[in-house]
Amino acid sequence: MIFLIRHGQAGPRHRYDELSELGRRQAAALGRYFASQRAHFSAFYAGSLNRQQQTAAIVADALNDADLSAPGVSTDDGWNEFSLASVYRALAPHLSRDVDGFARDFAEMQSALVDDPHTVRGAAGRCDREVVLSWISRRYPEAEAEAGVEGWAEFRARIEAQRSVFERHAADEFVAVFTSATPIAITVGAALGLSEEKILGLMAALYNASVSQLRRRDDGVWLLTFNNTPHLIEPGMRTLR
Repeated sequence: MIFLIRHGQAGPRHRYDELSELGRRQAAALGRYFASQRAHFSAFYAGSLNRQQQTAAIVADALNDADLSAPGVSTDDGWNEFSLASVYRALAPHLSRDVDGFARDFAEMQSALVDDPHTVRGAAGRCDREVVLSWISRRYPEAEAEAGVEGWAEFRARIEAQRSVFERHAADEFVAVFTSATPIAITVGAALGLSEEKILGLMAALYNASVSQLRRRDDGVWLLTFNNTPHLIEPGMRTLR
């Protein structure tokens, strides 16, 4: 059984690669939930990003506190998220010039982030979608190349190659992968044969510290559950960014 776990809530966009205080609480709640279920994991994998590593460490602490002996974390930067900040820097100037309303939304987003650094609504959501769709479609390949941005095709291939991790373990082993929204969406999308636009929809729906489960079978990898949050029962604990 493969458990794909999104990291807890991260900090504001200018300090995104670290867990917020709420993100730490979310990760601790997940660890306590696994402990309550007496979950025995044979392997922990995590990307090398701080927010992924911190989530794995907090979950491991909760399991160890319950005498369940969490495995050591195997770091694999193949599970790292793409850099949304880098994509913005490369593409936002071009979108501001070419797309009606983007410059206005981009300015509105900057103001909205002052009030709520985690907002995904309104102008922030519209800008994120426009930027990511432009990246996926390679609307400005020269700008990406000049900025050294990892392209969508390369990123997706990197994530899909991580399925080889699943083959290292028996189908009945519990294996946790601590990663981010887009890698989870790509992995689930590959199991379901989804289009890129549908994968983008999955990415936008994933809660912080959520759990999606896959099972490896002889005929491929099958999705069992998606975006589960039974451990986030207190008000305000479910967040998207």
